[in-house]
Parts: sequence; C-alpha cells; structure tokens
Amino acid sequence: MVPRLSTFDPAGIDGGQPMKHGVLILIFSLLCTGSSWAIGIQDLLDAVSRQPGYDVSALSVQESGLQQERATAALFPKLGLFGRAESYNSPTNLRPVTPTEAGKAAGGQAVPFSREILRYGLSFDAPVYVHELYVLRQKAMLLREKAETDRQLDLIGRQASVVSLNSALTYLQALEAAIVARRASLGKTLEDMSLKVKTGRSPESELLKIQKILNDLDQQRNELDIKRLDTLREIRALTGVELAAAADMTLMHPPGGTSYLPVTAAQYSADAAAKEVERRRAARWPTLAVTGFVSGNDGEAYNTDSHIYRSYSTIALVLKFPLFDRTLSTDESIAHVQLEKAKKHLEQTRLDMEALADTLDRKIPVVEKSIGLAEKSITDTQTLLSVAQVAVRSGRMTMEDYLRYESDVLAAQAALYQTRQQRWQIVAQQAALYGTDLKGVVK
Repeated sequence: MVPRLSTFDPAGIDGGQPMKHGVLILIFSLLCTGSSWAIGIQDLLDAVSRQPGYDVSALSVQESGLQQERATAALFPKLGLFGRAESYNSPTNLRPVTPTEAGKAAGGQAVPFSREILRYGLSFDAPVYVHELYVLRQKAMLLREKAETDRQLDLIGRQASVVSLNSALTYLQALEAAIVARRASLGKTLEDMSLKVKTGRSPESELLKIQKILNDLDQQRNELDIKRLDTLREIRALTGVELAAAADMTLMHPPGGTSYLPVTAAQYSADAAAKEVERRRAARWPTLAVTGFVSGNDGEAYNTDSHIYRSYSTIALVLKFPLFDRTLSTDESIAHVQLEKAKKHLEQTRLDMEALADTLDRKIPVVEKSIGLAEKSITDTQTLLSVAQVAVRSGRMTMEDYLRYESDVLAAQAALYQTRQQRWQIVAQQAALYGTDLKGVVK
C-alpha cells in the first residue's frame, strides 16, 4: 500500500484556526501585484485602528466620557422657563391675597381672582448637598476608565489576531513551498523510473506509486489553498487590506509586564459595582436643595371683568429625608449581588491570567527547543533522502521505502513551520495578556 506522503495534518493549526496562502500564488502575486507585497506588518497593525469594528470601542470611550459629564452636570443648578394656562370652575386667586387687596373688594375695585389664569416665568432647582450625586459621579469616572481599558483590550486583541493570522499565512506558504519541492524531487524520480520502465528494468506499477503520491500532494495543496483563502478573509476583515502574501515579521523583544490588562478591566468593573452599592445606600441619606420660581400671572377679575396681573416669586431651602421606601432596600440588595458577581469575575480572571502567563512562560523554552530539534530533523531527513534517491535508482531500495523518506522530509519541514507559528502565537497571547502594543514588539 502506497503511504500518504505527509503524516501531518495541515488543518491542525492552533486548534483548527483557519489558515491560508500558497507559494505559487505568492510567486504570481510578486510578478503581478508588487504593491501588495510591499505591505508590511506595521501597515497591517496600523490599519487595525482604522476599521469600523474598532471604532465601536472608541465610541464607547466617548460615550462613557459623556456619561461622566452628565453625572457632573447633575450637581449644577437647573433653570427653565414655564407657561401654564389654567381654568377653574370658581374664581381662584392669582397669588395669595394680602389684607390690603382683600379690602378693595368692598370699594368695587378689581381683585386678583379669576376663572382663567395664565402663569409664566422662570423656575430653578439646585442641589446643595445630595450625597448620591457625588457617588454617581465617582462611579461614572470608574466606568470611563473601564471603557478606556476595554478599548485598549480590543485594539491589542485585534493586533494579536493579525500577528497570529499572518504567522499562519507564513506557515501555509512555507508548507506549500515544501510540497512544491517534494513534487519536484518526485518528478525527477518519475523521469528516471520512466526510462527504466521503457527498458523493462522496472515494472509499470512503480510509476503508478509515484503518480499516486503526486496526486496526493496536489490534493494537499488544494486544502492549503482553501485555508489560505480563509486566512486572507480574516485578515481583510480585521485590517481592510487584501494581501497577496504574508508580511515579513521580526520579533524585536518579547511582550512583558507586571500586570494583566484583563484583570485591570475586571478590577474597574468591581470598583464600579462597589460604588453602585454606595450609591444605593446613599439614597437613604437626607438631601438638601434650593428650589424656587419667578412667575407672572394674568387673568380677568371675576368682579369687574377687567385685566389683572400679579407677580409671584419664591425661594426655598428643602430638606428631604426618606422614611420608608421599599424599593430602596430592593435596589441595594440587587447592587450587593452585582458586586459579588463582579468580585467573583475579578477573582476568576486573575486566576485565569496568572495560569495563562505561567503556561506561556513555560512554553517558550519548550517551543525554542522544538525549533532546534525540527531544524536538525530536516537536515538529517534530507541527508537520508539523498541516499535513498541514489539507492532507489540503482535498485537497492524499494519504491515504498524511498517514498517514506520523501514523506519524512515533508513532515520534518511541516513540524518546523508549525513550531515557528506556535512561537508567534505565544507572542500574540502575551501581548494581549499584558496589554503590549504589538507595533513596538514586531517589525
């Protein structure tokens, strides 16, 4: 039975993450679309911040800033104009009547009572001390910081995805180049065996074995091309850039830090939830406010049918103390539950990030060692393949054994390319973990 030339699974990249691109298309792109090749990794990372998806995070920061402004604005006085037309079924005073005005009725003069009254003027309200408003302002400030952290998380996450996808694209291109090289090697063997078959020194079945492997290689290239197209689509969705080939990447320094950005975001959420509990509790506190109005009042005196006008103004210092409001207790209980949820989420996020950071640190030397072993494996398998090529042409090795050497070379190359991709994935994960801008990490 003729073995499949590769023993690796090209789909097994990062747990099934879609990948793509190919060497033949790369060569064609270099000849026909040189401008696409000129796009570097910095261009892709810059393009991330110009996409509509990222704009949503920026707008959320703007919205939270306006929410903070609104919380501050609640501490300022409120002024307003009012107008009101009133109709009564009996004469009603335009404003409280003084003793001197009450005496005018006996003399037949118009008194300020009317069935139709028009009132208009200026009203104002100003909090002197409302503890709930101050707590609300503090909560809004925390939510503003949370929105900014979420925006940074979104940006770094998108950059990390671009780096990961670009590394996957590099993997697929290198893998296709390896397949092309193996196909060329098999093609030379096919030519030599064809001469032997024509001269009767080898059976025709030897050619069929090679042709079967060549067909398998073509099928693998098609599978890689599908993954390449999927990867290009994801990169375009993140950056708006349509690539022809993977951008070159060089690691300037590994991402690092002392704090985890997801934990920072969770901490802001917990702090905001604590302020919400304080705000709900502050709703039970007394409030002190100034209120008043300046009003003009027009009507027709009921006793003389003549026009009358009276102005009326007031200012008051109002102290309110809630004695019983069942909803206040319920609201405070809800806020306590939300605070507990935020604390548990913070605790779990911290555990997850610490475990992830420790795992990534442990993986780095393992992956680096794997890269060295894979490079040595390629050297050894290529040396053995050179020996096998001579042996099979001289008839000292079976075709099946020779094809296994060809398969070993391709498998060793695939292992190296995939391990290099895993190294880039670790870089991307660390950047998202520590909140490191990848534009300063790769070039």
